[in-house]
Amino acid sequence: MNKRKATEIRVDFSLKREVFFVVIGAILGAVTMLIPTAFEVRMGIPYYGTWVAFGHVVGVYSSAAAFAGVAIHTITAISIGVVIGIFLYKTGILIISKISNGLLYGLFAGSVILIVFFIPVYLFILLPEINRTLATMMPPTYDEYGTTSSQYSFPLVIVSYVIMHLVFGTIVGLTSSILSIKFGSRYRCSKCDISFSRIDSYQKHLELVHGEEPIKLTRILILGGGFAGIEVLRQLQKAFQNDIGIDITLVSRDNFFLFTPMLPEISSGMIETRHIVTPLRVFCNRAKFYEADVESIDMGTKQVIISHRIGKQTNPIEWRSHILKYDYLVIALGSETNFYGMNEAAKQAFTLKSLGDAIVLRNHVINMLEQADIEHQDIDLRKRLLTFVVVGGGFSGVEIVGELNDFIHDSIKHFYHNLQKTHTRIVLVNSGKRILPEVTEELAEFALQKIRNNGVEVLLNTRVIDVTSSSVKLDNGTDISTQTIIWAGGGKPPSILSSLSCEHDKSGRIVTNNFLEVLGYNNTIMALGDCACITDPNTGKPYPPTAQHAIRQGKVAAVNLISTIKDQENHKKEFDYKTKGVMTLIGRRNGVGILLGYKVHGFMAWWLWRSYYLLNLPTVEKKLRVMVDWFVDLFFKRDVTRLKTPTEEKPLRSKASDLSSTSSKI
Repeated sequence: MNKRKATEIRVDFSLKREVFFVVIGAILGAVTMLIPTAFEVRMGIPYYGTWVAFGHVVGVYSSAAAFAGVAIHTITAISIGVVIGIFLYKTGILIISKISNGLLYGLFAGSVILIVFFIPVYLFILLPEINRTLATMMPPTYDEYGTTSSQYSFPLVIVSYVIMHLVFGTIVGLTSSILSIKFGSRYRCSKCDISFSRIDSYQKHLELVHGEEPIKLTRILILGGGFAGIEVLRQLQKAFQNDIGIDITLVSRDNFFLFTPMLPEISSGMIETRHIVTPLRVFCNRAKFYEADVESIDMGTKQVIISHRIGKQTNPIEWRSHILKYDYLVIALGSETNFYGMNEAAKQAFTLKSLGDAIVLRNHVINMLEQADIEHQDIDLRKRLLTFVVVGGGFSGVEIVGELNDFIHDSIKHFYHNLQKTHTRIVLVNSGKRILPEVTEELAEFALQKIRNNGVEVLLNTRVIDVTSSSVKLDNGTDISTQTIIWAGGGKPPSILSSLSCEHDKSGRIVTNNFLEVLGYNNTIMALGDCACITDPNTGKPYPPTAQHAIRQGKVAAVNLISTIKDQENHKKEFDYKTKGVMTLIGRRNGVGILLGYKVHGFMAWWLWRSYYLLNLPTVEKKLRVMVDWFVDLFFKRDVTRLKTPTEEKPLRSKASDLSSTSSKI
């Protein structure tokens, strides 16, 4: 590497992380050196005797002497390896993000440890102790002339330890190099805003993409940062990490990935807001990312128009548009709430599709409790404030009503002492004859009884026909007076997809073949997730829009896209996925589900639900944070702090006479 190119490198480097990789490699190397001991292999002298001698030198004469000796040698080797690694990185002599460089580093480190540490220590300190130790462990033997036979050959000892240290160095170098490539430093091209795990790939990128004669890139554009879009991105980055000719771009309206199955627990305050969101840029190493709205998709000219705000989020100065061209397009834009043409419901009802929805809903529920707590005279008003209506008896509606019920009753018990549980009315309205059509009738009935026993009023075979700011009108002529309507009545694909010149189903979703490809576009456009209609070849019905299906679709879509790009059509896979199970929560430590064909309910279903989704959180950090939240919830009360959002403004009131109001004594 010449000096000019070296100065151009922009490295995302963490010294702590790289040192950690070296430590892991050194520990594995030390274990490798101990293998002959475990099998009692002797190369000149017993290994065990050497470790015991090491322990005796530092004053350990008990049965732990051998362990002390191993620990000293390992710590010393790790320390020298770390120092050498830092020296090589700082001087730019050797960067271990290439396997060959890692191997050279390991062999060099092993040689330094042997020459600088082990041989001097062995000759001047260990050898006398080894002789004493061996004399104790292995009494001298005599030949027929009465002469003591030598227990070991010194040259053979040196050769054996040279081999040991070279093996140690090889393990250290390869391990630290592999970990560095996979999890360590990234060499970022500031012009393209992408990074490479290997420095040779980065240098090749500079030469072929930004050189005098740039190559033509194959452009892959992914629309949507949900479960399906992120899974496609992960698989493509893994496959094309070091393929310079591939350009990957991700577009999402939010700059984070939202773990939607845990949204109800955000709305109840059980989980902290940021603990189920992960910045999308965490996933985008080999890909560019744009936070923008998709304005239009032109399948004929292979271009997408995106737009973003300039200025404040709540009151942007202007919108800017950009054109993105593609060779291959992945549409994974998810879904939006379906109000079935009820415009007033769209204006008045709360939804739970985004992080903002969860925050707003939680604030509103707390606000209703605060207002009801101060209303002692107007019983009808207090009743309206404490009536909560959830529309929709599927998974979303049942989970929302379960969390809402627990949160309201716990809050009243611990904080709102002027209110009682009997003052509240929580209603679940479902148009079908039973809730949870996704599970068996037996489990649905179990869930229904549990929810009703917890104090939720469930109305079956009932439809909402009108919504106002203070009431819900049902098709049986009943009016429910309430300030809180939560709509969980299903989803529909984004309206932008309806104008696309491709086949749609009756709900507006894009119809694909079993390879997840949009028909008529020569394998260049794929659709998956909630916005796609993918037929199950076993049942003839569309797959349900769930996270588990979106993740599997992302894997298959990536395999097929990679096969198409590499002209390996025979490697393509059809999407044929049998659901492993379905589960939902129905309230505190209670749930129902079907797992691998077995029906589960109660505490076991609740525990399985939590375990499954905890494992599917995208990063270790988020897993730990959510675990802590759940642990804290076991011992402490719910938090009723109301967090203001920019869209929530407190009404200004200079004098009581400025507004018409009803007064009462408290």
